[in-house]
Amino acid sequence: MAQRIGLVLAGGLGRRFGRPKGELLLEGTTLAARAACTLWPLCGSVLISLSPDGANPAPGFAAVHDEPPAGRGPLAGIAAGFRATGSADLLVLACDYPRVGADLLQALVGAPGAHDLAIVSDPSGRDHPLVGLWRRSAESMVRRALEEGAYKVRGVLREIQVKRLRATQLPGLDWGHALQNWNAPEDAVP
Repeated sequence: MAQRIGLVLAGGLGRRFGRPKGELLLEGTTLAARAACTLWPLCGSVLISLSPDGANPAPGFAAVHDEPPAGRGPLAGIAAGFRATGSADLLVLACDYPRVGADLLQALVGAPGAHDLAIVSDPSGRDHPLVGLWRRSAESMVRRALEEGAYKVRGVLREIQVKRLRATQLPGLDWGHALQNWNAPEDAVP
């Protein structure tokens, strides 16, 4: 079994918020630190993924910076995580999913079968690849996409074996709460 390292994606600029989302506070904790603490019990260590010149909003955790140029999105953060972690798999959590709990992450870690990526697919069928277990076998495809200028995470999903956990496999999960995504200031409600 491969080692597992947590990776908090906190490299976005947060233009709509006026500052990076990882710096936003919820219940007195930055979103980046909150995500790191959620990942910690399931991982050997946790890294905070940042833009090439980004400041770490969770200083209690080590940071890894995307390779330049900036602006290549979360795929660049995942590539940086792979680059920094040897042969480990990455349990990825974007900081703008502040309500994801350890139960959901544990379900991803325990997803049966062979796959390059385990993610949740909500009841409407929307995939959430920034809450997922990215196995080392996906690394070459992530790197190739970036080299080809294809920065969309969803494009990589077509090229790798994806295990989708659906509502029937996660009974009792409050999907609206667990996958609440902070994309705009009106989403940032306690």
